Amino acid sequence: MSEEKSLVLSETLVNELIPNTTLSPEALTKICNRLPELQRAKSAVGRKNSQTTSTLMTMTMLADSPYRQMKQCLSQIDNKRNALIEAHFNTQKTKVKIKIWDESEKEIDHVKSQEAKVQLEQLKSSAENAMKEIGMYQDMYDNIRTSHGIPEKWDEEDFEASEIENAIRMGFRQAIQNLMASDRIAISTVEYWEQFGIHPMVGEKLTREYMASVKKEMSDGKLPSVQSMHLFLDQMVETFKDEHKHSLKRIGVDAIVNHSYLYKTKDKEV
Repeated sequence: MSEEKSLVLSETLVNELIPNTTLSPEALTKICNRLPELQRAKSAVGRKNSQTTSTLMTMTMLADSPYRQMKQCLSQIDNKRNALIEAHFNTQKTKVKIKIWDESEKEIDHVKSQEAKVQLEQLKSSAENAMKEIGMYQDMYDNIRTSHGIPEKWDEEDFEASEIENAIRMGFRQAIQNLMASDRIAISTVEYWEQFGIHPMVGEKLTREYMASVKKEMSDGKLPSVQSMHLFLDQMVETFKDEHKHSLKRIGVDAIVNHSYLYKTKDKEV
C-alpha cells in the first residue's frame, strides 16, 4: 500500500511557522518524529464507520474500547496536523501579500500590511497551541496502547476484532443510563440490543438485576466503585459475544467483516 502523499510536518516547517516557539527542541523533535507512525496507524481507522458499525447498526457509539479511544486521539492529531499545514501555506501567501503591500504607494495597502502582520502573530500563537495539543494526544495514544498491550503495528483487523465487545458494553451502559433517568429502557437501546442479537427483555432483566444488587449494597452502607459496573459490562460481553450471529443470519450475510477489504500491516498480508 502506497503512503499517502502529503506535506510532511517537519521541524523546519514548524520553525518557519513558529520562529520563536516555546517548545523545547526535544519536544519538537519528538512530536515531528512520531507523526509518520501515527499517520500510518490512522489508515487502520480511516473510514468513517467500521464494517461492524455499517453492517449491524447506524447509530453513533461513544468510545468504550481502547481502539476507539486511540481512534479519537488519531482523529484529533490529524485535524490539528491538517490545520497546521493549511496555516503554513496561508502564512506563506500572506507574507507575499505583505511584501507587495509594503512596496505599494497606496495608503490602504499599508493598512492591509499592518493588519496582515497582526494576523500572522495571532496565527503563530494558534499554531503553537495546536502543536502542544498534538503532543498531548500523541502521549495519550501511546499510554492507551501500551497499557492495554496493543502492538505498535496494530491494524484495521485488530480494530474490527474489538468492535463487538465495544458495542455490547455500550448497549448495557446505555441501559443503565436509561433506567437511572426514567426507569424505562429507551427504544434506541432496544433497537441497539436487537441489532447485536440480544433479546431486549433479557437485556433489561439483567440490567435491572445488576442495579438492584448495587442498591442492596448501598442500603447496607457500602459504596460500590465504578469497577462494579465495569465488571458487569465485562460479564455481559462474555454472555452475549456470539449473539450477533443471529442478526447476521437474519440479514443474510455470513460475516460482519470481509477481510479482503481490511487495511493490514505487511506482515499480516498473504
